[in-house]
Amino acid sequence: MDLNRLYSILHRVQKPGQYLGNEVNVVKKDFDEAELRVCLVFPDKYEIGMSHIGLKILYEILNKLPHVTAERCFAPDLDLEKELRREGLPLFSLESKRPLADFDIIGFSLTYELTYTNMLTILDLAGIPLWQKDRTDRHPLIIAGGGCTMNAEPVADFLDAALLGDGEEGILDIVEAVRRVRAHGRAPLLEALSEIEGIYVPSFFEPEYNADGTIKQVRPLKEGYTKVNKRVIKEIDSAPYPTKLLVPSVRTVHDRIGVEIQRGCNRACRFCQAGYIDRPVRQRSPETILKIADESYRQTGIDAISLLSLSAADYACLVPLLKELNGRYASKKVALSVPATRTEKMTPELVEQIKQVRKTGFTIAPEAGSERMRRVINKGNRVDDMLTAVRNAFSQGWRLLKLYYMVGLPFETDDDVTGIAREAMLGFGVAKSYAQGAELNVSISSFVPKPFTPFQWEPQMTIAETRRRLDLIRANLTDKKVRLKHHNPEMSYLEGIMSRGDRRVAGLIELAWREGCRFDEWEEHFDFAKWQRALSKWEGDATFYLYRRRNRDEVLPWDHLYAQMDKKFLWEEYEKAHHEAFTEDCSTHRCSDCGVCDFRVVKNRIFVPGDQPVMVKKGNREWYGWKGKGKMEDGRSKMGKKEFSPSSIFDHLSSKIRCRYSKTGEARFLGHLELMGVLKRAIVRAGLPVTYSEGFHPQMKISMGHPLPLGVESEWEYFDLELGTMSLGTASLGTMFLFQPVDPERPPLGAVEWVDPTEAKRQINRCLPAGVELLSAEKVDRSVPSIYSQLQEVDYEAFFDGLPNHQWENKALELLNRWQETPEVLWERETERGIKRFNLREFVDVSLDGFPRRFLFTARVKPEGSVKPQEVLAALFGLSKEDLGRVRLKKTGVAWKS
Repeated sequence: MDLNRLYSILHRVQKPGQYLGNEVNVVKKDFDEAELRVCLVFPDKYEIGMSHIGLKILYEILNKLPHVTAERCFAPDLDLEKELRREGLPLFSLESKRPLADFDIIGFSLTYELTYTNMLTILDLAGIPLWQKDRTDRHPLIIAGGGCTMNAEPVADFLDAALLGDGEEGILDIVEAVRRVRAHGRAPLLEALSEIEGIYVPSFFEPEYNADGTIKQVRPLKEGYTKVNKRVIKEIDSAPYPTKLLVPSVRTVHDRIGVEIQRGCNRACRFCQAGYIDRPVRQRSPETILKIADESYRQTGIDAISLLSLSAADYACLVPLLKELNGRYASKKVALSVPATRTEKMTPELVEQIKQVRKTGFTIAPEAGSERMRRVINKGNRVDDMLTAVRNAFSQGWRLLKLYYMVGLPFETDDDVTGIAREAMLGFGVAKSYAQGAELNVSISSFVPKPFTPFQWEPQMTIAETRRRLDLIRANLTDKKVRLKHHNPEMSYLEGIMSRGDRRVAGLIELAWREGCRFDEWEEHFDFAKWQRALSKWEGDATFYLYRRRNRDEVLPWDHLYAQMDKKFLWEEYEKAHHEAFTEDCSTHRCSDCGVCDFRVVKNRIFVPGDQPVMVKKGNREWYGWKGKGKMEDGRSKMGKKEFSPSSIFDHLSSKIRCRYSKTGEARFLGHLELMGVLKRAIVRAGLPVTYSEGFHPQMKISMGHPLPLGVESEWEYFDLELGTMSLGTASLGTMFLFQPVDPERPPLGAVEWVDPTEAKRQINRCLPAGVELLSAEKVDRSVPSIYSQLQEVDYEAFFDGLPNHQWENKALELLNRWQETPEVLWERETERGIKRFNLREFVDVSLDGFPRRFLFTARVKPEGSVKPQEVLAALFGLSKEDLGRVRLKKTGVAWKS
């Protein structure tokens, strides 16, 4: 990869920080020395993909293997795709910037059907044939994993193989098979992969169709390879889990430490695919969860922890676990959260623990608009449960809550639909009794009958009917503070085709991609007209996949996959839905005989509060006891009580240090807010006793200087940081209280240490990514004016050696001379409030010293603002945006007000 060409491109795209691969904790190995090279690809934007815990798990597992290097790639945003095609550059991995075609394995995480067109974009930009049949031995092996592969048929002809189920062990088997067999060619390699449990090789199966378009059979082409079991991790408590997490420099959708406390859910909600394909329930012990949280916080400095599960409130130890976590982290201002919660599980005790630091968002999920419908879907909760949940939240200070429902469920009536609005208004009435400014967001998704659920035989609701039902809800929401938000019905339409389709749907996906469909999962990019053009060219019929009720004996496209799940069990659940009959949670009650457990190794594994392990008599589950210790490892804090913290007790005695830092190399592509996040997390990881603002959303007391324009290097950036102080022993008031350093090479300290700003600088520098470095730190009086208010002038240096030719130099010199003679040089800047016009001559002084090798200029900071260095170059030399990207800019000094 030509890095100079790449950097010139990054100057021209939005959010270039997502393509750098320079995050804290990134793993960079010698690409050429690695025996096997794997690129883990998430076919969505960086901000989504870096929130996905599965990718982080595989990244850590693979990079712990000495002979393997694992790198990452995400779907390039539209502007980068355009620039790569224009420059003729291939799509690259983040860590080494190597073309994807140079890897041995490319592994896609397929978690949402509307990312399928992104997968084709990635393959095409990498120069890899889209269709499996067109690849040769010189191409990487294309594998997919994730929930969508449970019906891999719509993308089967694009894949060499798919991993069904849990990937922690399966990925190791794949790597070993590739190492052992790849030298013999592609065909023997696919043969070897088919021998691995959980691996589906689509080319070893061939679908045959009846005259009416239904599937006659999916014929096996390899003897003995007739169906595929999903891969199951027997117990997750000892399974690998990443703690040295990559710390994104660019803000992500879920900016938090995610700790998976439970995998699987046996509530048997008949609409929920994840509840069936992730069976059985396997929980992590509270001790393991605490260790993961402790180490992850120590390694990342991220100030939010989320306990992840399909149904987190079903984790019996949840409240005592939250108490313990708050005992450890509340004084450090680390917020806790849990995902969407069943209405009956949102207890006062749970709410009390969640609000300790910040009132993180709460979503409660009644799912359907009446108790009758909740019996149909096996949810079972009552409207009183929802009202109690609302009361528990708003009585504890919440002002906003989200209610989640679906429309289009089987056997739903208009009364059930309007029931959503009735329940929401009842909930709003409860909320208003506690807070006059209360608000409710009613979030509606359109139901899609998914494979391996009892509703897989049902038709999907049409787009027109979806809109009619949404209008019914909207008409019955009678207060503007109860807001309706709903999923795009056209997106659900396409999701239905691709989640329920067979191999013939691959042709539609390619047609849509060639029409220009990208990021179909993003509302701002979704273009249904392009899909309609693709549908008109496709030989298939969308209504065949969407609006047709299947009969019991029909061969479904996915019947040869996930062989453990008993189709007879799913049909019985479908019939029970007709009768509103209840199925118990088999992790705590009677086994439902779904077929997944073998009752020896594969079974439900549950933790409950208690002193001793409890072995349940029936063989389909195991319960393990947990007695909360009530103390941290060093014995400092009691469960549920905040630990001693100078930052929380002595904030009023805080001191201030002023830090100068550099932003060079690839770090110059980090935006101002992104850089601020990088600095905050480094400060936390360094263990400094920072002070925080008061209120529901405490913020670190850090004051940044003027934003540095994106793409500009500098060694003259500043920030001020307030630190908690106290008097201890012989130390004088105002001496900084430090910290237990986060340094694996130093032993834990038995007592507090005292350190000056120079030591603080050293500790912070250990925790910063490449390209960002503290150059100095000094204590300043708290009354000193802010850096932002004192800046008067900024010096810049521009180098033009990256421009394609220097024919413009004579003209540039003429323009500079004219600049010196012209009292007014007008420039226009487009802002959110419209066009802003100003005279550049009032803001800029230029120098001809060293021109044309370099160009020096000074930008003044005035009360009405300042100018960007790129604006100066564009105005003086008429450089295009493309040429500006080839100019190297550096901030070389600052001047302060006297």
